[in-house]
Amino acid sequence: MIAGQAFGGYDDVKIKAEKGTGILINDPDPKKQFHTTTNLVTQLEHGDIFLSLDFMIPKGSNSGIYLAGRYEIQLFDSWNVTLPHSQDCGSIYERWDESKPEGKKGYDGHPPRVNASRAPNLWQHLEIEYQAPRFDASGKKTAPAQFVSVSLNGTVIHENVILTGPTRSSAFNDEQAKGPLVIQGDH
Repeated sequence: MIAGQAFGGYDDVKIKAEKGTGILINDPDPKKQFHTTTNLVTQLEHGDIFLSLDFMIPKGSNSGIYLAGRYEIQLFDSWNVTLPHSQDCGSIYERWDESKPEGKKGYDGHPPRVNASRAPNLWQHLEIEYQAPRFDASGKKTAPAQFVSVSLNGTVIHENVILTGPTRSSAFNDEQAKGPLVIQGDH
């Protein structure tokens, strides 16, 4: 839904909204949890991009934003996490391989250097500098995609992270020079 104001208390598991414009609020239907049809996909297809956005997540919330529809920066309630992992806020989410043994299916995730997350229902600021993979005239990849820099709330949490392929639950399993922004809306 579109709103003019968004707010909530520390323990609130849902964001409260007031009428208006300018703020996109995701209020997922529990019956559609993990259905990719609830994700927002831009018509814009981007290559290299500098993305700056503000977000607010309620207590226990989980979301993400995918650059080129393939590489996820996790948005998660990670307030007070001491040692961040690849599912915490600002992490580069892991890749996934079902053929690997239990406990090893997820790989190549990159946790943030430090936990720069704010408490639930406070506005947070994310800046991402993304470099798309490069391909030659025959379509052969000549350089991998990378997150040149990711900052959360003014703290650099990633620099020059090479991406070996799409992260788990990406919209596409291949790599391309361009793709849409995807905002996870299913949970």
